[in-house]
Amino acid sequence: MSDNEIQPIVDQLAQRLQRSVVINDPAVRMLYSSAHFDDEDQVRVQAILHRDAGPKAIGHVLAQGVSTWTTAGVIPPYEEIGMKARVAVPIRWRGDLLGLLLVMDAEGSLTSSEFATINETARIVAPMLAGQRLGDESAATRERTVWDLVSKEPTVRRRALADLGPGGEPNRFTHVTAIDVGVVPVAETVSASHVEMALRDAVTFSRPPGSTAELHAVTTDGALLLLGGPNPLADNVSRGHAQRIVERVQDMAAGRFTPVAGVGSAAEGLDRAVETADQARLARRAASSVLGTEVAVWADVGPYGPLLRIPSDELTGSALPVELRRLLDIDRGSQLTETLRAYLDNACSGPATSHVLNIHRTTLYYRLGRISELTGLDLADGRTRLVLHIGLTMMDLMPAGVRQ
Repeated sequence: MSDNEIQPIVDQLAQRLQRSVVINDPAVRMLYSSAHFDDEDQVRVQAILHRDAGPKAIGHVLAQGVSTWTTAGVIPPYEEIGMKARVAVPIRWRGDLLGLLLVMDAEGSLTSSEFATINETARIVAPMLAGQRLGDESAATRERTVWDLVSKEPTVRRRALADLGPGGEPNRFTHVTAIDVGVVPVAETVSASHVEMALRDAVTFSRPPGSTAELHAVTTDGALLLLGGPNPLADNVSRGHAQRIVERVQDMAAGRFTPVAGVGSAAEGLDRAVETADQARLARRAASSVLGTEVAVWADVGPYGPLLRIPSDELTGSALPVELRRLLDIDRGSQLTETLRAYLDNACSGPATSHVLNIHRTTLYYRLGRISELTGLDLADGRTRLVLHIGLTMMDLMPAGVRQ
C-alpha cells in the first residue's frame, strides 16, 4: 500500500464532490482523510484530531450492517452525538473487507451519478489497500497462537509458547491475568462483524496500570486478553480494566448486544495462562447467569466454580439429583423449595432462616417437616443436605424453562 497513491485519490474525489471524504479501516478507524469542505460535524472533527471517532459513532456505523453492503448506502444521522448523515461504501478485494469509504452528505443531496463515482473510487482503491493484508495475516497468525496458548491440549500449548519465541514475549509475562469478554444479543439480528469489531477495539483500546505486556485474540464469539507484568495485577485493577472494556463495547453496540466479562486470577508465567483463561471464561459465564453482573472476577464465583465446568447443554432437569427431583415434583408453588434453600444457605440455623424468610420459627419447622413427610428425605442427614444444596446451586445455572 502506498500513501502516495491513495491520498491523491481521496483528495480528488473530495474536490470533485465538494464534500469531505475519509477512508477508514473495517473497524472504522481513520486511514485517509480529505480537507474539510465546511460540512464537517463533531464526529469528523474528533476523528481528525484524535484518530478515533468515538465508540458511539463507530458502533452506529457498524450497526447499519455496512460490512455486508455491496454498494454505496446511507449512514443515517445520530443527533445525540452530533453526527451528520454520510454515504458509505465497503472497499473489498477478492471478497474480503479492507475498509470503508465515507462521504459527508448531511442534506442527502448526492446524485445517482455521484453515487456511481463513489462506488468506482472504492473499486480503484481496493487493490491499493490489499497490500495491507500481509500485516493482517501476520496478526491473524499471532491470534491463533494465543488461542493455542490456552488450549486444553498440553502439546498445543507447548508449541504455542515456542512459537512466541524463547527470548521475547514469554519473558514479559512474569505474571499473567486473563480477561474473557463476550456479548449477549439484544436485537433480533446482530452482525457478527459488528460484534468482532467492537470486541477488537475494546480489548486493544488501553492497558491497565501495572501491566507491561498484552496478547489478545478475537473472534465473532468472544475475545481473550492476556495481561502481563512483573507483579500480579490486583483484583480491583483487573476488574476496573474489564469494566472499561465492557463500557467501550457497550458504547459501540448501538443497542444490538450487551457485553459481559470475566477475569481470572493472576498466574505465574505465560505457560500457565491456560489456568487464568479458564477461570476468566467461567467467571464470564457466572456474570451473565447466576451473578447478574457485567463483570465478575474469579473470587466472585465461589461455589459455582466447579458446577460451571459442566457444559451448558448438559445442565438440564434430568441432571439434578433425584432427591431434589422428588421435592420439585410435588412443590409446584416452590414455597417448600425456597424454604429449603434458605435453610441450607443459612447453615441449617432455624433462627437465621426464620429471619431471612420473615416467618415464625414454628412455620419454618412445619415446612421442613412437610418436606421430609412428602419426599421421605431425612434433613438431619449430612449427605442428604449436601446433595440437596448442590442440586439447588445447579438450578441457579439453568434457564428457568429447563429446571423442571
